[in-house]
Amino acid sequence: MMKQILIVVALALLTVTAASQTILNPNYGLKSPRSAELVRVNFNTGSTEVQVSITSEIDNAWFCIDRNTYIVRPDGTRLRLTGLKGLPYCPATHRFSKPGEKVTVTMTFPHTGVLPWFSIIEECGEGCLSFRGVVTDSDLNRKLDEAYALVDKGEEAAAYSIFEQLLTESDSLNIGIEGALFSTLVTLDRNSGRAVAARRWYEMMLTSGAPDLDLYLESLRVQGVEF
Repeated sequence: MMKQILIVVALALLTVTAASQTILNPNYGLKSPRSAELVRVNFNTGSTEVQVSITSEIDNAWFCIDRNTYIVRPDGTRLRLTGLKGLPYCPATHRFSKPGEKVTVTMTFPHTGVLPWFSIIEECGEGCLSFRGVVTDSDLNRKLDEAYALVDKGEEAAAYSIFEQLLTESDSLNIGIEGALFSTLVTLDRNSGRAVAARRWYEMMLTSGAPDLDLYLESLRVQGVEF
């Protein structure tokens, strides 16, 4: 009898674990505003929470969150924000006291289950909050962290190899940052004077069908990258 009870408890714990997951400092493809950072994602059994920090970069800065803020699943379905802590709903505003001040905001959405990736999109007039292609896979986040750290250290060849491998695997990984991987390879080749390779990645990107492709292409155009 005791063995049966232990088995039932173990199965219950496994079920909760499968339905819950926490990701710290996940990677993403594109974001707005520039000073926003993803702190934590909690896939809970009854809701999904996304914690974000926003830092003031100018004098007299202010911020709020529009109620029309959504978590967007890979299939494009959208779930509207249901709870907010740390910042007010618009039109009320939080006024930053000085540049460099940081606020942390927790947004609660309906239950989504553990998603392979997702986006956060605030629909507002200007300066809207967004994170496109948030990475939830721990192994993928680790590899991306490694690659970006190598870029920061000037070891671009090693980083390039990781980005290229991830892009090759992207069709089977079901990720929302395929456009970011293409953009990174285009930029690394272009900055290193490898124009032919950069053009090759760019042309592959055009036909890739990557999520939010137009946004990534526009980001490259803003940086002066266009073929």
